[in-house]
Amino acid sequence: MNQQISRLIKKLSFLGYGSFTITSIIKEIVFTDNLEAISPTTQLKLIEHLEMYEQLGTDFLQAYSK
Repeated sequence: MNQQISRLIKKLSFLGYGSFTITSIIKEIVFTDNLEAISPTTQLKLIEHLEMYEQLGTDFLQAYSK
């Protein structure tokens, strides 16, 4: 599951999200920087949250790249 979180973080970075923004998104859900210490339930919640931001970023790029 950590691989999926890492992949999503890299994708957000590619989409233009800054490191501070990504950290803020993560802290909004897990309240810590230590992703190794979070429970599986919290990991799933974080993945869903990151996927939502990934979709928003993708939609934004598609809308403004035309």
